[in-house]
Amino acid sequence: MALTRLLTGPDPNVRATRWIAGLLTVPLAVVVLSGQTVVRSAALTPTDTSIAVPVTLPDPAILTARLKAVSTRGIKQKSIIVTTTDGHVLANRGADTPLTPASTMKVLTTMAAVDILGPDRTFATRTVDAGDGRVVVIGGGDPFLTDKASTRSYKPASLATLAVGTASALKAAGHTTISLRYDASLFSGPLFSPKWKSKWRTYEARVAALEINSGKLGNGKASTNPAKTAANALAKRLRAAGITVTSVAAGKATSASPELSRVTSATVSTIVQRTLLVSDNVAAETLLRQSAVARGMAGSFTAASENLHDWLAAHSLWAPGQKIYDGSGLAPASKLTTATLAGAIRLALADATFAPVIAGLPIAGETGTLKDRFDDKSERAGRHTVHAKTGTLSGLAGLAGYLTTADGAVLVFAELGDKATSSYRVYNWLDREAAVVARCGCR
Repeated sequence: MALTRLLTGPDPNVRATRWIAGLLTVPLAVVVLSGQTVVRSAALTPTDTSIAVPVTLPDPAILTARLKAVSTRGIKQKSIIVTTTDGHVLANRGADTPLTPASTMKVLTTMAAVDILGPDRTFATRTVDAGDGRVVVIGGGDPFLTDKASTRSYKPASLATLAVGTASALKAAGHTTISLRYDASLFSGPLFSPKWKSKWRTYEARVAALEINSGKLGNGKASTNPAKTAANALAKRLRAAGITVTSVAAGKATSASPELSRVTSATVSTIVQRTLLVSDNVAAETLLRQSAVARGMAGSFTAASENLHDWLAAHSLWAPGQKIYDGSGLAPASKLTTATLAGAIRLALADATFAPVIAGLPIAGETGTLKDRFDDKSERAGRHTVHAKTGTLSGLAGLAGYLTTADGAVLVFAELGDKATSSYRVYNWLDREAAVVARCGCR
């Protein structure tokens, strides 16, 4: 779809009223018509449905010139778009050219997940009695399942808790000797994407419906069989609880098998926020597979990617040349336009359905993957006002989100830089471009 609808809008050189609906927290700077600043910051609550803010928009020609002045040395491909929250384009450099998005892809993945699954959806890891002394642990696709119990709000489910409940139920039924089977069949297809670089296999976690500790072993390496690793860990805990486990192997139970115990994940809303804050690859892939399964599709890389394509098309966010091969953005062959990324951010700002996505965006100089960014003099204007998802692969990087200018205009932006001498060189360009927008003015 050609995103020509973004090119229409009011005259940006006049004072305009902009509104944002359904946000949890947005910094605002209100400038009244007399030119005096009366409010530097304010918070919108979920009950605020329409806030009218008189602001002065940047002059597109001046903004474009200032953005162009930022050095792009060492970056062969770059794309940037800056728009108002209602889609009026203020700056555009190659915004319809698909480039590798890296982890900015997670904006789209999490939006689709919260829309399809709902913010309150949870995922259960269960043990069931399959008869003949067999207990089956069934993976429900909890991306933050742990072995040891955690106090983190996004990690409420653990094998430690599951083992206590399972052992109690078994003993109550007079069973103290079992064989343990594990079922991770909710997801299908390869655990490691064929579109990922093979050199990542040692440390990049697989995607499975049953896995603990984000798919990592104690030495930081990735488990090659996450479901078996989790089942072995559960067996160890069951033995410590007084249950003899004679063997551990793959297996399935019937739907009629009575449940022994279960542990439940955090809500999709909480998972989404954590995924965006730290750019969690396993969580992003798991969410996208859960979204596909919820629509009756397979829980595989291929089906999940097709599902995201369909979701984007249904929300007028698909563009020619775009390609999606995963939900995390690890696949270098995936391609998105900055126009699509900016369109997704505008949708998230406008529709309260996506409040968890907005709440999860890192804040420059404060949280997540942006905590240590915007760290030199030319970038500092973006600190505390840029809310954006980062993305990084070798030689490329991206940034997509929103900010409030010095004049109080809430603007949406997306930037991608590729084929660079280093990702850090792209970071400087991304942060300096966003800081230019934050300083506007630009009249």
